[in-house]
Amino acid sequence: MNATPTNRLKLTPSNSPYLQRPSRSPLRGRPHHESRLALKRVVGTTCVSPTGFDAVQSSFAYIAGGAVVVVDVDGEHYSQRFYRARPTAQPVYGATHSHSASAYAPSTPTSTPKANDSRNRVALGARESFYGSVDWSESPTSRTWTSRERIKAATCLALSRDGKYLAVGETGYAPRVLIFGLEDNSSDTPLVSISEHAFGVKAIAWSADTRWLASLGTANDGFLYLWRVDARTGAAKLHQQNRCTSTIKGMVWMGNNLVTFGVRHIKVWKADDAQAVSPVKQKFASEPATASHSNYSKRKALPGRNVLLGPLLAATFTCAVAVDDSRIVVCSEGGDVCIVDDHGKQARLLRCINLDFPVASITIRHATVYVGGKSGQFATLSLRAVLDCLPECVLTRSKARTGLVAMGFLIENLVIIDAKRSIDIWSSSYIPGETEEDDSHIQLPGHGDQILGIQALPKPNVQDAAFLTWSGSGRVVFWDLDGRIKSSLHVPLEQVVPENDMDTGNQLNIVRATRAGKLLLVGDKLGVLKVIDAKTQQCLLETKAHAADCQSISVYEDDSKFLMASCGRDRTTQLFHRSSRGAIEHVQTLDSPAKVVKVHMPSDSRIITCSLDRSMQIYDVVRKEEDPNAIAALNSRHIALKASPTSFVLGEGDNTAFVSMLDRSVCQYDLATGKQLSSFRCVDERGVEAAILDSLTASPCPGKEGGILLGLSNTDKSVRLYDAQTGSFIDREWGHTEAINGVALVDDEDGYQNVVSVGSDGTMMRWGMDMQEYSPGSTSRDPSPVKSADSVSARPPLRRVLSKAELAEFQRPSPTTGRRSPPRTLNRRTSRYGLNLNSAVTPKGTHQSSPSGTIAENDTPCRRLSSNSPSNSPPQSPKSRVSRRPSLPALSINSRKKSSPSLRSGGAGGPFGSLSMATEQACRTLRAYRKKLALSVEPVSEEALAELGSELRLTAAALSDRAVRDKAISDSVISGLVDQLGEHFADQVNGQDVPATSPLPVCER
Repeated sequence: MNATPTNRLKLTPSNSPYLQRPSRSPLRGRPHHESRLALKRVVGTTCVSPTGFDAVQSSFAYIAGGAVVVVDVDGEHYSQRFYRARPTAQPVYGATHSHSASAYAPSTPTSTPKANDSRNRVALGARESFYGSVDWSESPTSRTWTSRERIKAATCLALSRDGKYLAVGETGYAPRVLIFGLEDNSSDTPLVSISEHAFGVKAIAWSADTRWLASLGTANDGFLYLWRVDARTGAAKLHQQNRCTSTIKGMVWMGNNLVTFGVRHIKVWKADDAQAVSPVKQKFASEPATASHSNYSKRKALPGRNVLLGPLLAATFTCAVAVDDSRIVVCSEGGDVCIVDDHGKQARLLRCINLDFPVASITIRHATVYVGGKSGQFATLSLRAVLDCLPECVLTRSKARTGLVAMGFLIENLVIIDAKRSIDIWSSSYIPGETEEDDSHIQLPGHGDQILGIQALPKPNVQDAAFLTWSGSGRVVFWDLDGRIKSSLHVPLEQVVPENDMDTGNQLNIVRATRAGKLLLVGDKLGVLKVIDAKTQQCLLETKAHAADCQSISVYEDDSKFLMASCGRDRTTQLFHRSSRGAIEHVQTLDSPAKVVKVHMPSDSRIITCSLDRSMQIYDVVRKEEDPNAIAALNSRHIALKASPTSFVLGEGDNTAFVSMLDRSVCQYDLATGKQLSSFRCVDERGVEAAILDSLTASPCPGKEGGILLGLSNTDKSVRLYDAQTGSFIDREWGHTEAINGVALVDDEDGYQNVVSVGSDGTMMRWGMDMQEYSPGSTSRDPSPVKSADSVSARPPLRRVLSKAELAEFQRPSPTTGRRSPPRTLNRRTSRYGLNLNSAVTPKGTHQSSPSGTIAENDTPCRRLSSNSPSNSPPQSPKSRVSRRPSLPALSINSRKKSSPSLRSGGAGGPFGSLSMATEQACRTLRAYRKKLALSVEPVSEEALAELGSELRLTAAALSDRAVRDKAISDSVISGLVDQLGEHFADQVNGQDVPATSPLPVCER
């Protein structure tokens, strides 16, 4: 069945007697995506209760994130298999309902209607309509999975008693119940996928004869389903169901009855073995569906009866184990060991003994009951004495160093999962806390805590390890690719008194190893930086490098040099080096305007940082020639990014940098020029959804230019691969149920690359990467035909874009031929400033450009530009003649004395506009100057008066020349103006000692 959560029932049934054809999927015709990552090993477990562990014969299984690990034990050796299903995985068989034989019921081989669409599932709902048919308007694969639909966690599992099947229950969005066949090796394809539960699956259990599979949803889901399973194929069919809204801790089969237990709850459910009668098909669609309704009503709800708890009414029952077909042993958090006896009509609860510790797990081997506590207490009881309710049933008592979460017996071994999530395989005679040594002890390694990071180690190294991981508690572990621990050490962390309840205390944030693994560079949450010898575990340096949270450490080491850089949340980058004396010393502090995301030191002469202010800083490390110990970092380049970065990595040759950003894109920048070379969106295989990438890693790909980019995305808890050259999507995989904190590329002994990811769920997953015959275009379209390298079409197109500075050096040529449009005449509007009775009246006339001229209108007598003559200038546009007249305060004496080149141009497009406007402006300026002379008592220099007189005489001479050219102004008017100017000038100076004949500047007319 398909687990796509978008399959919804239509409440309006169809009257057609024929099955409707499913709608065409919009993805039809798209080639199937080929997976490049394959799960090879899982280290660690997320099991926290007995529902996440099961053992049968010589195999046991436990949950690890979104996958299930099945371990086969053979003496001192063991092998592992991994089972998980992608969110879009298509099962082999479809889960059906007991009434699915109806011709009107949907019968898609891989689709099961979601029962949570109709909350009244026991009563007759839309799925059991009188019309007998329900239309499905969409194909099971017609929608694309969103990011929240991909995050699923395995919460419970069960192994069939014959060892043929594995059932897994999930939680998250659209949870499923998956059935795998154990005859195959590790598989990603389930036999059956059931999507009946809405919020999550709390527990699942197989019956002893593998005929029934019970699945129980969480308290929010509130439903218990009973599935009939075909023992030969594993196909499942819904048989009965009922509501169960109590808080359940687990369930166990007792013969043909199912017992659920939890908070103040023990209930016995009786499975009805009667075969369901198939409904009779209606001959015509118009006939009433009474027959079909009668057949549907024959399917009864799963009957159940509560067990009277008596004095244990307030108890919480945590675990149980079946003794025979009518009795089970159940334990509570208060330490009570009880018997549920179902011999009579009413099941009875009999209290046997109280062990005085909270019981977490229980199992039976032969005639002995093994009971484990949350705090490490352990006890063995006589089964016969427990069934007889004798108080002298305790055989031994002991206490282990850690609490017990789950345990189970194999044929010759005892398997225990403790509170530190460590999996131990002991001999069958081992008793935790009592037996000191066991020669047959096998430990499946694990971190036992949240894993906060990973680093790949180049070989050879001191530990002979492939990579290292670390946890917040300070534990650093060196691993090989087979999941074996090579060595480990504990970094002591200083703990301070928390300032508030939200402060979680100090933790190890970052760990980096040197080239040969001799030194470890660690930084904690308090900003303390340490350098530790990995072999002797001696601390060589301990300093308060940052105010808080050391975020990243980078190191460069060769035979003669050692440089180290660290960054933190205090917006600083610290630089250290090893002096000639052998001591590691602090060199320089580099400030940043925002939090530095990552620091990288590709060589001994360059430091690169990225900060949240959308910038990348490149520093050059320089040294003094006379003192090699004196070094400094100088900022050589600032690269502006288009968004805030999350991580970056250098490309091939360390000449480019790939930066992942918060806008869900990755950009490539040239470090020499700072230019952006390329950019792509981090989309999925369908090109629909984009995600934010963290922990970028670049690696060359055999036979491919550009290499690949590896990153993790906590948007959908996935590990992703992209083509570094084209940005095309390659593959992604899921497995972690919590935040992914790191990912690394590790080479195995054969030279193949492996992807290792670690997460906050305490698991570590290794993925095999197959990049043979990879083509970036194979997942989206057929490849284009290969073009010859010598052909012109294969060359890159020419590009030469001129900048604005280059374009400014060119001028448009003036038109020399062609017909000129006649200038338009516009009536001048009278200005209010010109309404003055004392001012000279300017005659009105049309304003036309002169056809020829020899004198340009300049405001200084010696600066005349002959190049602006009307004969060489293009005709004035109409828009330039109606330009806005400048206001009076816009002109000053200084601007008239030293005019700019734009004012001296003399063209109509200048600030004075037309000649009439310039004349009005000159008149207003003279009037304002007269008022200033009349009111001001400031002395006027002799040079200024002489220059003013010269300007007035030159203005009068220019007016005379203009009158001769235009014949538009009479000689009397010109002479009157000149006389009036002379009289006013003489009156205004009023006794100033002005020479009668002032020397004029030398100027050629």
